[in-house]
Amino acid sequence: MNAFNRSEIGALMQGREVEPALLMPTELLDVIMERRFGSSYHPIVDVQSGELLGYQASANFWTRDYRPLPMDGMQESLRSNPLLQFHLELQVKQQQISRFPGSGWLMLDLDLDSFFAGGEDERNPFLHMFREHAWSERELMINIVEQPGHADAYRSQQMIALLQQSGTAVALEDIGIRWGMFSLSAFMDASVIKFSSLSLRSLDMKAAQATVEWLVSAARKLGVQTIMSNVDSCAALDWARRMGIDCVQGSLFAKQKLQAR
Repeated sequence: MNAFNRSEIGALMQGREVEPALLMPTELLDVIMERRFGSSYHPIVDVQSGELLGYQASANFWTRDYRPLPMDGMQESLRSNPLLQFHLELQVKQQQISRFPGSGWLMLDLDLDSFFAGGEDERNPFLHMFREHAWSERELMINIVEQPGHADAYRSQQMIALLQQSGTAVALEDIGIRWGMFSLSAFMDASVIKFSSLSLRSLDMKAAQATVEWLVSAARKLGVQTIMSNVDSCAALDWARRMGIDCVQGSLFAKQKLQAR
């Protein structure tokens, strides 16, 4: 199921990304204030049954002349302006929730710094938005995203506690593989642990297998589900099945991807 508006079609047809850091400040501001963004929804699939459990949302940005902009680059360009970054992240999340055309899990990536720019208590606007959708037919799940090389176990734990108090489940990505630290408390409080096959490929085979075996075993004992992303082949899916991973994502399931206007 695909739905494109004129802006998204133009951005997709251009194909070649431009780094936000190369834009003039007025061009970057235009992207934000004119809401030149849309959302894609990537399927999350049960490894054993092949059942579609839900989707993870990602944001698509483009300039006035339809040149696509990478999400990571947008975040980095706004690090020096936390209020603008907060404003953009809040607008994107509102769109991703309101225009989600599917059902089941809806996993949203949320930057740690953007979240705390809205406050460190229950008055945070993100929490108010998530509470409106808690315990509905769409099970919201927040995937905590941290600035590379700046992992902060304390703030992550604080964010997890606030999200859980609002009735929102939490996912942690590449814990124990790419993070600069490992928080056992965060691991125990999460609903889902995610890890990328790309991160695993940076390890030798024995190390990758030992890491996944430990993560899957610990997650199972704690009642935490596991998701492996970037699954792009039947061989990768078979490996995930042998390792006992619960769910997968990746280009292998691209035909089930959704677009929202």
